[in-house]
Amino acid sequence: MAAVPPTAWILLACFALATLSLLGPSRATYDPTAWLIWGRGIVDWDFHTTFGPSWKPLPVIFTTPFALFGDDAAPLLWLVVARAGGLFAIALGFRLAARLGGVLAGVVAVVAMVLAEQFVYNFWRGNSEGLLVALSLWAIERHLDGRRWQAFGIAVAAGLLRPEVWPFLAVYGLWLIWKDWRGAPPWRTIAIVAGSGIAVIALWLVPEYIGSGDFLRAASRAREPVANSPAQADRPFLAVFENSHSALSIPVYAGAILAIAFAGVAWRRRRQDGPVLAIALIAAALMVIVAVFAEIGFTGNLRYVTLPAALVCVLAGVGWSRLLGALRGRFGLAVAIGAGVVALAASAAFVVRDARRFGDEMDQMRSAAKLSEALPAAIDRAGGEAAIKRCGPVSTTALQTQIVAYLLHLQEAHVGAPPRPTGTRFHPRGEGWEVKQTCG
Repeated sequence: MAAVPPTAWILLACFALATLSLLGPSRATYDPTAWLIWGRGIVDWDFHTTFGPSWKPLPVIFTTPFALFGDDAAPLLWLVVARAGGLFAIALGFRLAARLGGVLAGVVAVVAMVLAEQFVYNFWRGNSEGLLVALSLWAIERHLDGRRWQAFGIAVAAGLLRPEVWPFLAVYGLWLIWKDWRGAPPWRTIAIVAGSGIAVIALWLVPEYIGSGDFLRAASRAREPVANSPAQADRPFLAVFENSHSALSIPVYAGAILAIAFAGVAWRRRRQDGPVLAIALIAAALMVIVAVFAEIGFTGNLRYVTLPAALVCVLAGVGWSRLLGALRGRFGLAVAIGAGVVALAASAAFVVRDARRFGDEMDQMRSAAKLSEALPAAIDRAGGEAAIKRCGPVSTTALQTQIVAYLLHLQEAHVGAPPRPTGTRFHPRGEGWEVKQTCG
């Protein structure tokens, strides 16, 4: 019997841990709940995307079959996928950094990723950033293994999560065509690359047109003004960098700079360490793309830079490992250990700060989950789903419209923000709900 690939075991472990995590507070946040509504709408032939967040194809590919398992199971199934994706991203971050710089590099990369601002917080609540990082790191790894078509296929899946991935997907596809061009056009390769590109664009645009009547509704939604976002700054391009610097700590950035410096020297002298430089260039290009998008109205918030931040974490591990390795090679083990102790001591304050922030984020996540878990009881207090619908319009605060719509089997358009003169209003109070009704 053929041996099971190590990646399969890692994926299985990630899904097992994600499933066990459901024993704790587990409620999807705003965007994932919209994806659940859309998946249910596809199954029920009642698909509308006019309201809510921007359309994303890949999540709805999951939430549509999940809808067949019922309203209670579907959110949990999606949380398992999102959390497993995030855990897989961390595992791949370790594996890629260790491949480039040894086990120490992998450990540093994992710590940096876990403590990165809002990284775990986002994928634990069902957002897709963990999946995006996992797919991107996996594509890089498959390329380094020489499995270029696998890398391309994984990159296509990543392209169904963020449009910032599209330029890299296009360049990689053209590179595949160039590699296969031997005297005559490689029509099979051209067909696969072109067909994949068309499929990605179609999956972004066609469902949006079916659901809203506007091919570009997702882009329009993403460009709606968001207070305090980089897009609302005087110089959005620069604001993206200013806003996102807090995602990682100074030791992480320092490690990434070290990795680039060591790789630059190795490339100039021996044409080595190309992958490290390529990862650095990809991270920089992603930041520039996000910044350019902010200039044309996309928010440019912290979630948008999750992928380049994860790549910087990998570089940080490589950089610190290379530095200690160089010190050991030149001055001996004792000096390398001493330098490592000094580096740890200098980083301790940053690690403690980030660990506290991580704890605060988990507390926020638990509070939000408890609030969502209290909503069914609030619906019962208001007379149940049927009575609420008979009472008139339903309203709640802006960030709660999706969960209220999902539990009441409504479209997002049917749950508005207060004030409304009649109907049922659900107002969050701490970890519970205040319900006011004026039926008419």
